[in-house]
Amino acid sequence: MASYVYIKSERNPDIFTVGFYKPNGEWEPESDYTDSEKAAERVAWLNGVNAVRATLDEALNSGSGVYRP
Repeated sequence: MASYVYIKSERNPDIFTVGFYKPNGEWEPESDYTDSEKAAERVAWLNGVNAVRATLDEALNSGSGVYRP
């Protein structure tokens, strides 16, 4: 599974491009942003941060409210 990252565009330094590198090293763009924070949010979402948050929230708020790994 590819890990998404964002890079500063070579053509326009005001653009941050979200994407991933294929196994052969080729860059595969997914979307563009003018704000690095928005690009970072997209990368986190694509890499599954919401699934992790949901799992932790469920674990922390289940039963007696005590986290049990």
